[in-house]
Amino acid sequence: MKSITYCIFISLLLYNCTPKKQQQIPLQTKIQGSWIDARYAETEQSTDTGLIIKTYNSSPFQIPIGINFQKNKLEYFKQFIEYKLDTITRKRSYDTFVGFVPYQLKADSLFIQHPLKDKLLFKCTIDASKKDTLLLKKKDTTYLTLVPLVKKPKDSLQFDQVVLSRSGCFGSCPIMNISIQRDGRLVYYGEKFTDHIGVFQGKLSPEFTNYIFKKLEDIQISKVDEYYSVGHTDDETISSTFLKNGNIVKTISDYGQAGTKEMLWAYCATLNLDKQIKLSSIPFNTKVPILDRVYFEKGTKRLFLEKSEGFLLWQAFQNATITPANFEKKYTFHGGYFRSSIKKIESDGQLYKVYLKDGHMTTYDLGYNFIEKNFTETDFKKLE
Repeated sequence: MKSITYCIFISLLLYNCTPKKQQQIPLQTKIQGSWIDARYAETEQSTDTGLIIKTYNSSPFQIPIGINFQKNKLEYFKQFIEYKLDTITRKRSYDTFVGFVPYQLKADSLFIQHPLKDKLLFKCTIDASKKDTLLLKKKDTTYLTLVPLVKKPKDSLQFDQVVLSRSGCFGSCPIMNISIQRDGRLVYYGEKFTDHIGVFQGKLSPEFTNYIFKKLEDIQISKVDEYYSVGHTDDETISSTFLKNGNIVKTISDYGQAGTKEMLWAYCATLNLDKQIKLSSIPFNTKVPILDRVYFEKGTKRLFLEKSEGFLLWQAFQNATITPANFEKKYTFHGGYFRSSIKKIESDGQLYKVYLKDGHMTTYDLGYNFIEKNFTETDFKKLE
């Protein structure tokens, strides 16, 4: 009897000392979070799988792929896009969608509820067997390697409004301006090559507003440069002006989309909002054209405005009052109206005397000094 009891004791001891089989982590748990194409990862790193990730900047027309998995929905950083061709006019157009969409996992297969096709579509299979790596495959062939996107600390430079403008290019690039405020209010001015020509207003939902501003905050505007440019010509310039309590805190000019990956993702999220939300047309002062490629001249110095800053000033004109007041001219306003009815503009920063080619003159009062509020003397550059 003692022998039997001893054998049972030894058996139980051996069983408890044997390592338990690791629990299988569900695929859905493994993929949670934000991922980026490994080629565009922030730093070089080597995992225990031997995967080497090297950093290099994106090239023009090549926006890095990023995916954010959150429970049963995902976000595609490059936006969903669907091209269309008019069989009669042969003109090409497109629809876009930004935001989160539902997804399903069937074993290792990823299915996405495509927002523009309104159906569940197979995307790929996911291999998550390697640490901190997702291999996206089709027909057993890896076409994309994703690694975790490095989470950055919150930027110290805060803003509650952004104005983005596209200048157009040597071709049919959209020419447009959009102003988005933290409360969701939106003003859109389509000039050319857009679905909406004219001035419109809209309102984003609180959830969508938070989504858009999260994309903008990820840029970390205090840390990026003010100017980016590619090495070729005939491309467009995207200018972005960030404001806090109505004051400009920073403007970024990006020629040819040479900016950071976060900037490119923010463009995807914001520049096509007119295709995704309901807009209503609003009246505007047609005597004041969009102020593009303009500058203030003061003596031998000039203050050049980016297109987004010019749109901000144009918006101020829309709310200005007409006044008979006279003022001492400090600045002469140049550029941007050579094809309009305007002959010239004189200003002291708050009052603007607009001379028309037909001989008429009107003085507008913005109610504040646009130049002193947003710029300093060092922003005026002496001509060489």
